[in-house]
Amino acid sequence: MHQAVPGAEGSAYAAAASFTPRRRLLALVAVALAFVMDLLDTTIVNVAIPSIGSTLGAGRAALEWIIAGYAMAFAVLLIVGGRLGDSQGYRRMFLLGIALFTITSMACGLAPDALTLQIARVLQGASAALMVPQVMALVQVMYPPEQRYKVYTVFGFLGGFSAALGPIVGGLLIDANWFGLGWRLTFLINLPIGLFSLFAGLRLLPPGRGVNAVKVDVPGAALSVLLLFMLLAPLIEGPARGWPPALIVALAASIPLAWATVRYLAWRQAARSDALVPLSLFTRKKVALGLACTLTINPLLPGYLLVMTFVLQTGIGLSASQMAYACAPIAFGAMAAITMMGPRLFKLLGVRVIMVGLSVTTISLCLAGWSVHGGVLQYWPLLAAQFGMGLGMGLCGPQLSNATLQDVPMSEAGVAAGLLTAVQQIAAALGVALAGLVFFHSQVSQYAQAYLKVLPLFGVLILVALVCAHQLAKVMDKNRR
Repeated sequence: MHQAVPGAEGSAYAAAASFTPRRRLLALVAVALAFVMDLLDTTIVNVAIPSIGSTLGAGRAALEWIIAGYAMAFAVLLIVGGRLGDSQGYRRMFLLGIALFTITSMACGLAPDALTLQIARVLQGASAALMVPQVMALVQVMYPPEQRYKVYTVFGFLGGFSAALGPIVGGLLIDANWFGLGWRLTFLINLPIGLFSLFAGLRLLPPGRGVNAVKVDVPGAALSVLLLFMLLAPLIEGPARGWPPALIVALAASIPLAWATVRYLAWRQAARSDALVPLSLFTRKKVALGLACTLTINPLLPGYLLVMTFVLQTGIGLSASQMAYACAPIAFGAMAAITMMGPRLFKLLGVRVIMVGLSVTTISLCLAGWSVHGGVLQYWPLLAAQFGMGLGMGLCGPQLSNATLQDVPMSEAGVAAGLLTAVQQIAAALGVALAGLVFFHSQVSQYAQAYLKVLPLFGVLILVALVCAHQLAKVMDKNRR
């Protein structure tokens, strides 16, 4: 029998305590579909980018915004979404989030021009930030602690499966071109999934408020949005516009704005104890080093995917479905690392498995460059490189998350996990911006040559990540003594 948490009368925990196993399972299906939909949407879009550019006449900067805008909104508002779930109720915020996600998906699919699509993608990311935190919160509400591990395992499998399925589904939908919709189908496919999850959630999810609700730090969220925009906008728009003074000023102004944001968060935490991000988390060495690793590792795969999408589709001429099949080994490599190799290597090496993952990633990045050298595709080396990218990233991700959050007390566990996810998304947006900055403005005639110009950027990120991972391993070793 599921136990309601103490002092949670009238909460979602109390409502879920009376659920039958059948209702609990059906409610889990409703939230799992939303989880899958968000992941599918992320991976599908990469395959669609060249088609979007040719159909809407979108420039390189606009295409980067279509990817980075979603990640930016999702990252900054993720913690806000979690706080709203605690204060307003997980069911209510989940239903609102999935309704808005479905509506914004339709807006993306029907966008008449690139600007509309960019705006819709930002709103879609904001909707995801409202929806996604409630998924795991509802799992905690509906399942007792001894059953949650099995549920989390299912979600881990769904994550890998969705990542593998997304590019394939996207490529097939684009090439199928049903009703002449082409790439628009990659967004419109969310409509039936979203509507089903919405109506199932209305009937099945437990009502009631959350527990330990904290007020939303609206000024902190606004400052964070402004800071990230002032950092990303010049990196994405600057080269395309010839670096006008306004963008240079915006990039320079992001430094004092970052200082002001930190000062505000420190004041807010001292005065009200409800800052968007408690800065005390950064005094924990594992958290600080883990976030530094995340900020340098997580740009790699999104930046790589952006570049390789243009190399393979626009440069070499693969169709969307061929591109999808070429990307599938990335997900299979990640699944192999997460389910088989990662846990075994972790027992032998501990957190140093991250350094192994970075080494595999380095080899794969170089192999990918060789596979498209001279604009001639060598298919088997490419597939090996793609599998290696997934394998390398899969060896890094779970172990890094575990090390980062290992010593965080339960009172800060929720906000720490939200901060980690937010940094992962910020890093993804920066990866797209930085890789696009180098790739699209490398002044070479072929995309395959331009890829080689991006390798030094990836190399610097990996080098810094290796240093951070080494320091993190030393801290972990010290704590074991």
